Amino acid sequence: MPIHDAPAPAMDSTRVSHAAESTILWSSSEGQITNAGAFTIALLFCWLVVPVAWALYRYLRTANHRYVLTDQRLLEHSGIVVKRIEALELYRVKDLSVSGNLLQTVFGRGRIVLLSTDSTNPTLVIDAVPNAAAVSQLIRDAVERCRAARGVRAFDY
Repeated sequence: MPIHDAPAPAMDSTRVSHAAESTILWSSSEGQITNAGAFTIALLFCWLVVPVAWALYRYLRTANHRYVLTDQRLLEHSGIVVKRIEALELYRVKDLSVSGNLLQTVFGRGRIVLLSTDSTNPTLVIDAVPNAAAVSQLIRDAVERCRAARGVRAFDY
């Protein structure tokens, strides 16, 4: 009896522009919870235009800040008008840690900090990540697979 494959779901080309290069393992953006203070101040002083414009800027900045984990790199997409992409080669990651403040913990989010040998950005902070412990384990596994595939070993000096 033949086995029929279900049709593959259509991919969103705005989120996956580098799919031919590598496999995406995880993709997310920062949570708007990081802007709770800005939103509160804007609501308290909504009669002023500046706080509302500031809160709108913070919202747009967070909404346009995205992270994509592939099997080779961690890409950071940012920018409202001028777009920027920072790439961190996974084999360069030396250490990662997970933390979170009270507000992030209440909403099931956390902060992942990656320390690397990258010369332009040795510390990468991914803030307000949902299920940060699981995502950090996914990153750690991808780092180990990338190192094994390239034959790279961690070296402390």
